[in-house]
Amino acid sequence: MAMMLEMVGLNHTTSVLATRDKAAISRDRIREVSEFLLQVKHVEGVVILSTCNRVELYLSPSYHLTEPVLRELFARVCHLTAEEARAAYVYHDAAAVSHLFRVAAGLDSQLLGEVQILAQVKDAYQAALENATTNAFLNRVFLRAIETGKLVRHRTGISQGAVSVAYAAVDLALRVLGTLSGRKVLLVGAGQTVRLASKYMADFGAASWRVSNRTAERAEALAAGLGGEVAAFPPRPEDLAWADVVVSATSAPDLLIRADTARPALEGRRHPLVLLDLAVPRDVDPALAGTEDLYLYTVDDFQELVQANLRARQREAARAEKLVDKMVEEFQAWYQENRISPTIQQLQEVLEGIRLSEVENNARRFCPEDREQIDRFSRALIKKVTSLIIANMKRACADRNDLSLARAVSLAFAPADEAVVKEVLEKLNRELSH
Repeated sequence: MAMMLEMVGLNHTTSVLATRDKAAISRDRIREVSEFLLQVKHVEGVVILSTCNRVELYLSPSYHLTEPVLRELFARVCHLTAEEARAAYVYHDAAAVSHLFRVAAGLDSQLLGEVQILAQVKDAYQAALENATTNAFLNRVFLRAIETGKLVRHRTGISQGAVSVAYAAVDLALRVLGTLSGRKVLLVGAGQTVRLASKYMADFGAASWRVSNRTAERAEALAAGLGGEVAAFPPRPEDLAWADVVVSATSAPDLLIRADTARPALEGRRHPLVLLDLAVPRDVDPALAGTEDLYLYTVDDFQELVQANLRARQREAARAEKLVDKMVEEFQAWYQENRISPTIQQLQEVLEGIRLSEVENNARRFCPEDREQIDRFSRALIKKVTSLIIANMKRACADRNDLSLARAVSLAFAPADEAVVKEVLEKLNRELSH
């Protein structure tokens, strides 16, 4: 099992939307990019997390990769220049684990405590499983990250209040329109973000729906659940003119709503239109901004709401951070114990073999009753000696990340040296019997 973790990525705090647009790895490219990364020397496992606000590569290598190598790989698979890749952050080992756990807990999100990111971490891990690009160590890391995300939300109020990118978008629509009661909504896409937005809007009274999606079956399913109808994909200008609110969140590589085709249909409107572009890369042409009675928002426009949510959730964030720290410590303890577990097993097997051999060799010297006592005594003695050595090895690993004692024990009790150890014990036994 590979015992190293490398992470390189960028998010909303380190890069602008245009860079994230460019760097985004679509679902269709996940397998291709993962397989490319697996061809890199020493890389044994890959999980790719690509969302609206972040693109992160998690690599499990057999040998540490340098920061320049990681940045070069990131730039290559994300189609970034070397200068753009400077915005990427790099974490190794425990720091990478801590970062992933914080991401899953919603502590690194633009909207503190958002629920969506946990589902996105699950989806990223599931994609790696389906593509057979993960390994045993990444399996453990991501399962613990998902467990951490669930635990934080269960034990703290970090995610209370339905705060998410989708909810923030709905909040902006409410601010512009005053109410969503009776409003007409065009949904472009049928993924989780759009579904969440539609749920929130329905709760606020939105009544008429059209769903535009690349896959007709998913569009029909979402439209049926809302009591709406299916629209063409990409959406037609007349669908835009019909709507009061447009929510778009697809993984399309190109713009779906273009200014040159949409503007003529929108200029004759007599009521406001709120365009909520939640996609990365963008679905809506930024050239539409400035059109009369049209309010265009992208994922970068939620910063003001982020600040309000931060103030409301900061108390819970402190509790969540402590819980994440505890989960990271527990993972590190497992990590360190896993590193010395072969030595522990080797120690136990060698000492037990020596014990059994010595008891058998000296069996004739004692009566049956004494042999039973000797057997019990020798088991207890070996257990105490073994426990002391194991405790010291674990303490050295946990406190100082020091494997020197474990290596020394491994060498001292290697199978090849068992005869030497046995000879020493036999000599000691002869001396004690005189």
